[in-house]
Amino acid sequence: MWTERAGHWLPPGAWDRCVGEPSFAPGERIWAAIDVGGERSATAPAWRMRPATSGSRSFTARAASSRPPRRSGVLAETYAIAEITYDPWRAAQLGQELAERGITASSYPQTDQRAIPGSARLHDAIVRQKLLLPDDPELRQHAANAIARHKPRGWRIEAPYRSSNVDGMVALMMALDRFENQPEPTRLLGWL
Repeated sequence: MWTERAGHWLPPGAWDRCVGEPSFAPGERIWAAIDVGGERSATAPAWRMRPATSGSRSFTARAASSRPPRRSGVLAETYAIAEITYDPWRAAQLGQELAERGITASSYPQTDQRAIPGSARLHDAIVRQKLLLPDDPELRQHAANAIARHKPRGWRIEAPYRSSNVDGMVALMMALDRFENQPEPTRLLGWL
């Protein structure tokens, strides 16, 4: 499955070591992300993230659907959605529709300032086996298609060619980044 080429982003076998059988219970609190593709790429799955309940992995991820804009309502009816993250490039309307339905939706522009640390976080989670991922051939292909594109501030996950689909990895990066970077709850320390 893996081939040697300049810019690879994962060591051989890293994805496979994270593959298992993730499952989610109805009503469970989840974080999700959607990367809507254009003409040459498919819409990426809406990833569901939650803390792992046992074992050494710290997150569980599962693809909800290959066409999440139509399935976002099903996610909201089935799970307690903490947040759905989306790339505003092609999903700004979807973000507005989710917000109108009372779902917390956050924009995640694919800038270097966000994608570089997000890519490194995803790489670390996979290499250190902190994710439990589904055994899905299409998603495995998205991971295999992705390369590390070096930028002045670091590297980020990108497609080597416009025809290469890596939207599943972009969506997973966004979901993991938002899941790990939740703001600390506000605490009242006292009155002055």
